[in-house]
Amino acid sequence: MLTKISAGLLISTLSLTAQAAQPSQPGTEGQTPIQEPSKGTVEIENATEVIQVLHVGTESEKKIIELVQARNPDASLQQFIEALSQDLDAVDQKLEELAASKSVGLAPEQLTEYAKTIEAEFAQEVQTLTQAADAEFRVAVIKAIISRHEKAIVLYNQVEQGSPDEAVKAAVVEIRPLAQKHLEAAQQLQTQTTEPSVPTQPSQPSQPAE
Repeated sequence: MLTKISAGLLISTLSLTAQAAQPSQPGTEGQTPIQEPSKGTVEIENATEVIQVLHVGTESEKKIIELVQARNPDASLQQFIEALSQDLDAVDQKLEELAASKSVGLAPEQLTEYAKTIEAEFAQEVQTLTQAADAEFRVAVIKAIISRHEKAIVLYNQVEQGSPDEAVKAAVVEIRPLAQKHLEAAQQLQTQTTEPSVPTQPSQPSQPAE
């Protein structure tokens, strides 16, 4: 039975984060990085941890939404963010109801150690976005949202397959279509952002015949 999921399936890895910029240690070139299971897994069978991790994810995404609204990069991204915000409120309400039914605390001091780790990782990502220059901000935000939604969908699938808790499984099955919808919309925005523009070449004057 699948009981655990790598943190890499949940945490988005922005190219702008400090981790990506760290040099490799001498003598480690070509080696596979050592994984740290004690700090890098969600226990799928632990309903408390699953609910808390999903909750801190939605709270962090709200901070990204607030950041986009404050910086207001363009109309298309603002429209996407507004739709995302509405659905995120519905997701958050669902998670709060689920937490209440399971007597799961969502306050910062009630989080499991791993949920606190995820919360810290998300906070670092938001800080990275905050510091992004205007020219990089739109691309970085869309990339972050895509990465988060891709990994969230994988997490939902793993929970559905591996969790023994029927209420938790039912919740993620209900939430997953919203994540899929916004993933596809963000991918469309990314395509519009990254499509190369072909500069128009000025017409050359005709050369006189010799």
